[in-house]
Amino acid sequence: MTGLLCMALVVFFAVPPVGCRSKEQEKKPVATVNGEIIYLHEFENELKNRKTRLAIDTFSLSPDQLDQLESEILEAMITEKIILHRAGQLNLTVSDDELETRIAEIHSGNNAGLSDFLARQNISYDNWRENLRKEMLIDKVVETDVNAAIRVSEDEAEDYFNDHPEFCKTPARVRASQIVLRDREQALAAAARLQRGEDFARVAAEVSIGPEAAAAGDLGFIDRGTMPEPLDTLLFSLPVDKISPVTQTAYGYHIVKVTHIQPARARPFTECKEEIMAVIRAKKEDAAFNTWLDALKLKAVVKREANAFRRKTP
Repeated sequence: MTGLLCMALVVFFAVPPVGCRSKEQEKKPVATVNGEIIYLHEFENELKNRKTRLAIDTFSLSPDQLDQLESEILEAMITEKIILHRAGQLNLTVSDDELETRIAEIHSGNNAGLSDFLARQNISYDNWRENLRKEMLIDKVVETDVNAAIRVSEDEAEDYFNDHPEFCKTPARVRASQIVLRDREQALAAAARLQRGEDFARVAAEVSIGPEAAAAGDLGFIDRGTMPEPLDTLLFSLPVDKISPVTQTAYGYHIVKVTHIQPARARPFTECKEEIMAVIRAKKEDAAFNTWLDALKLKAVVKREANAFRRKTP
């Protein structure tokens, strides 16, 4: 980086960008958390990663917006240090075997390929791996220190069931098949075949352009509000096995047939108890986590360095 460009950037950033700094400047602390230092270069790497993930151009931000972004990132790094400090107090770690098992799970669920994803995001594998280890350790701390103490009783679930009667109601659904064509004349020709008594599934398989043609036109069960109008209204007004007239939408010309109607019904408590307990547990875990984290922050010894980066962090 040229001297003049470095000088210009120093004026804007208050501290020289990475390419203009000595090793001593890059090791400058921006905060200390329970005796552990967050260095300027660590902060800048996180800032760079955040900008990449969010597709943010620093020079498009106002000074106030950049101040806010920097402050948010620093506070997130401080919070991470506080939680990892708690992991040390609890003697919790993530072993290499645990990490490799998790990586294998990610590989198996990522058909596009992890390497390609990291390359597109400009993230090194080693950095990603260590960040994953930290995420797993944080999850382990929260599970041990917070979630393990959460209990949800059946009585609580039953009270929720009584107080939220809509929760266990299943809306009406229909199972339907369709034939869809781009041209109205083709759709009318298909309708004529159906009127002559030809099998709906056969005609759908032969002429429909929809992906469900491979399943003889079967769309499966459909909730109200999921199909484009006027098909949605039509589907929930047709009797079983009645073939609709040709109906136009933005996707083409449709012929539909309802094959099954599942009326709305209220499920009993025993049928949706586990869903209710999961909802209650999630709410309790969120509340307990916030209380736990606030307590950790109150105990933590945190020192933020004034003017450590571009502007003073609020």
